[in-house]
Amino acid sequence: MLPMKVGVIAAEMEGRPTGVGRYLEGLLGGIASWDHGIEWHLFFQGAPWQGQPVGEGIVTHFSEDRGRRVMWEQVRLARELSRHDLDVLFGPAYTLPFGVNLPSVVTIHDLSFEVLPRDFSLRERWRRRLLTRRAARVADRVLADTGFIAEELAGRYAVPRNRLGVVPLGVDRERFTAERENGGTKILAGLGVRRPYLLWVGTIFDRRLPHIVLEAFAALRRRRPELQLVMGGANRMRHPKLFDQWVEDLELGNAVLQLGWVEEDCLAPLYRGAELGFYLSRHEGFGIPPLECLACGTPVVVSTGLALDDAWPDYPLRCLRATAEEVAEKAETVLADPVGTARIIDEASAVVRFFDWETSSRRLVAELQKVVES
Repeated sequence: MLPMKVGVIAAEMEGRPTGVGRYLEGLLGGIASWDHGIEWHLFFQGAPWQGQPVGEGIVTHFSEDRGRRVMWEQVRLARELSRHDLDVLFGPAYTLPFGVNLPSVVTIHDLSFEVLPRDFSLRERWRRRLLTRRAARVADRVLADTGFIAEELAGRYAVPRNRLGVVPLGVDRERFTAERENGGTKILAGLGVRRPYLLWVGTIFDRRLPHIVLEAFAALRRRRPELQLVMGGANRMRHPKLFDQWVEDLELGNAVLQLGWVEEDCLAPLYRGAELGFYLSRHEGFGIPPLECLACGTPVVVSTGLALDDAWPDYPLRCLRATAEEVAEKAETVLADPVGTARIIDEASAVVRFFDWETSSRRLVAELQKVVES
């Protein structure tokens, strides 16, 4: 029997991968750890690069297309896919190409462009809406990262529940551990990070409440002026210059270090070296940085609406209102109570172990097989 051939739209792994790119990297890492008997065909927009995915059962295809991503994905990719005898197409990033006559599975990670439309420009909002709504309508299976987003898809997009599946994300537990590694101090120094510091990891979106975090940090710094806030993530706010204005208005000056996008190998040292992390959002699909942070032995102040809600319902550093006052209060409990913080980290190890990429990849394969066998 010939192996199942799965086409994967993998362009999010090119360049500087963030959310969906890291999701794909995690799934491919999980897939490599077990015998699935599948041939994975990864389709990229650009040219081959050093560090591209390799491994048994992985076939890569490069369009070497320099045009707009949306045109490549929606129009030109269809011609490339037609040249290969694929059994199913997997779209990991909200959308599927036009004109593809293949069984298909799409992952829709969140609906921020529907829930928080003012966080997006008119053009970006409607591009996302139109392509995502179409993908939800035409896909044979629609996947979400959490049960909450699956319910959102059932309600807002009227996706029948028998076409919905949930594939949680995982944590790379070999990389994200509390064990100190050689070179961590050097990595932090190379980034310009000094201790003690508080940490933000993730793209800076309006929905992730950067102003609230800055206000909370300013309050904490009045008592602990030696603290630094390290921001690890590209600024993709609708009006990016607002962030610098807030820093100036709050008189934080050099206390806020903006690293921009951070290399994958730098993330674990950043998590381990921090006094605590922040991850707040008005709408999120899964929220993997808090789990990675906890896996590295560092507490993290979070909002509601993350995968951590189900995994740890009584997590003590969760903010129900996510005001600056509440965020600062939760952070102060960490800074002032090392014994209580140690208890949180001990409990976290039992939570994080339920999230791993092999389990995620097995659930993805099961969803793909449902489509091929139907």
